[in-house]
Amino acid sequence: MAAGKKLWKILLKILACLVSIALLALAAASLILAKPAPEPSAAPAATPSAASGPALEIRDETELYRLVAAFPAPVMSFMSGSGMTFVSAVSADSAVSGSFARTATLYWQTEDARPMILQSICPADSLSLLEEEYHFSATPGPTLFGNPSVRMEKEDTIRIHATTDQALYVLILPSSLSDQVSNLCRSLQLFTVNQE
Repeated sequence: MAAGKKLWKILLKILACLVSIALLALAAASLILAKPAPEPSAAPAATPSAASGPALEIRDETELYRLVAAFPAPVMSFMSGSGMTFVSAVSADSAVSGSFARTATLYWQTEDARPMILQSICPADSLSLLEEEYHFSATPGPTLFGNPSVRMEKEDTIRIHATTDQALYVLILPSSLSDQVSNLCRSLQLFTVNQE
């Protein structure tokens, strides 16, 4: 009798093990065969739409807000107190791939009258508007508005450009300012005008 009880206990343990293995196999098979619903991805950042508009030219720094207000993305400019002198600015549209892009170009000078050009281009994927004569520099570009930049050079000019989710930003300066690029980039800021 004791031998029979022992045999039943062994058979029950074997049966319990077989049921457990079968359940694990079934769970594994269902996980492999199941097609989980894709996780909702974050919506891509909205690209500001730039409605075509007339060219705008500014000769006085106090009027710069007009250009910034008419631009569909933040405009790159020097912070006040940077020591730069405003010369002029222009905003105009250019044809790009069957559509158009708007470029805000600001002309500045250093204290010793060396010219600097700041461009804000919308939409951000308008790299075809950049001049092709530049070649990549061995020196890496600084971080610009939290984004890595590309440093390119030609003859006696350096071009730094970086893309954000809203626009393409370009800084063009003489090679004589090569050792000041990082400091100059820290003096740049994105400006918008509150439309409310």
